[in-house]
Amino acid sequence: MTTTVLSSISNSTTQARVWESAVPPSLQFALGVIGNLISLIVLLMSRKRHKWKPFYRLVVGLALTDGGGILLVYPIVMMRYESDFTYDFPKPVCDYSSFIFTFTPLSSALIVCAMSFDRFLAILYPFKYNIAGKERRTNITLLSIWTFSTFVSSLHLMGLGSSCNFYPGSWCFLNFVGSSTMDRVNSFIYSILGYSILITTISLNIFVIITLCKNIRASKQGLNRKVKKSDVFNMILLLVIVVAFTVCWIPLISIIFAHAAMWIEGNGPRELLVLRFAVTNSVVDPWIYILLRKENLRILQKRCGGFCGKFNLTTESSTQETTPSSFSLQRRSM
Repeated sequence: MTTTVLSSISNSTTQARVWESAVPPSLQFALGVIGNLISLIVLLMSRKRHKWKPFYRLVVGLALTDGGGILLVYPIVMMRYESDFTYDFPKPVCDYSSFIFTFTPLSSALIVCAMSFDRFLAILYPFKYNIAGKERRTNITLLSIWTFSTFVSSLHLMGLGSSCNFYPGSWCFLNFVGSSTMDRVNSFIYSILGYSILITTISLNIFVIITLCKNIRASKQGLNRKVKKSDVFNMILLLVIVVAFTVCWIPLISIIFAHAAMWIEGNGPRELLVLRFAVTNSVVDPWIYILLRKENLRILQKRCGGFCGKFNLTTESSTQETTPSSFSLQRRSM
């Protein structure tokens, strides 16, 4: 059964009207939809260069998830603000809103983790990575992520917990402020899963960064190592996305876990803030891709007179993914 807290929120409606502005959600909606749309257009226009390799297929999946989530749920959010906080969500609308708000950050987190794993295999295990059918595997990975996220995000709609309308009555999520056993179990599942994804993503990127640095050093010394420019560019893009994801994801899962453990209580501006942080990740991701595309990094390299300690990242004649031959001997001309 869906749990709502609109009655308690209505008692503080006057306070909400005073300081809860429609500007933050309006900006998130506009920047999120426009940014993800632009990133999809850029990806489509540059398809001849990236040839829809696995990493870029995952970027498309991330843009579709982030942009779609914002587009599907934020008009409902704005109805609450446009009504001056007098419109109360009916149960079906709250259930729908809670599903989208739960699904979008979880799917985005899993896709970022999949992007990290893609780079992990490409850099550390190129022989395994370049076997036939990797594009098909990527498509299956995306479908699996969306299916799994759909299941987890539907648990509170299937009886394991409930939906809750959170302050200031403009968004619904799984009821992590509830004290019932089912609500707490569902909250623990969601938050622990979030922590697991975060730890896995960070660990994979640490391995990749260390390996890339070792290969760059070996390449400078004329040893049997070669670092592809596309690997470095993709790693820079992924690293910034992971940092943004970590900063935006930790507050939400930490608050959910703390409520489930009954360390804190309440339903107010704090819970609204952590949700906005989570949505901000969906807003920021496409702009990161737009700004940190290879072409822009090459322009930055030229203007700065080098990159990564004068490591040469100029355009290669070949744009193929890392292959077993990437460990062939390479000496740079001085």
